[in-house]
Amino acid sequence: MGIAKRIAERRGKYPHPVEKFLESGETVKWMLPAQGGLHPFTMLFFALFILLAVLLLDPRSWVMGVTISVVVFAVVAVLTTARYRVIAITADHVLLLRARGWRPAKPVELLKRIERTAKFDVRSQFWSQIAVDGEKLWVHKRFQVKLNEADSSLGRGPAKTAPTGVYRANRAKKKVKNVRRKR
Repeated sequence: MGIAKRIAERRGKYPHPVEKFLESGETVKWMLPAQGGLHPFTMLFFALFILLAVLLLDPRSWVMGVTISVVVFAVVAVLTTARYRVIAITADHVLLLRARGWRPAKPVELLKRIERTAKFDVRSQFWSQIAVDGEKLWVHKRFQVKLNEADSSLGRGPAKTAPTGVYRANRAKKKVKNVRRKR
């Protein structure tokens, strides 16, 4: 049995948690996690600060104890202010779903259903900030490709499902030419 058949068979038995928030006949084209709150690298800054303090200060010093306490408090504050979201993009809507911190890819609540009218305007950074209906979210670089695909499909009809016969024939000709050049 092929992998596609196994996936299709399993989909009926174990639906993805996003599917319970969809309307009938609606399918998800792109799905990605996002994070709200402070920049995700904020905790890295605090960790580097505490490492520097431990290396430079005398271990028996009260200043080091205060520094470590402040940094631990700041890290806990950053962790508790983070908002985990799942963005599910369909042909006509963007679903903003709330997720928990321990399982950020499993949505638990539908926050908003928004019409797809505007682009996400993704900047090519390690963590890019986008706005979804006024909420600012951070998206990791590996998921920005999905947002760019969603932006490029906005305003167009349904995407072509399979290439035409002419396209395949021309592609095969190019492959043959490239093989001959390499010899």
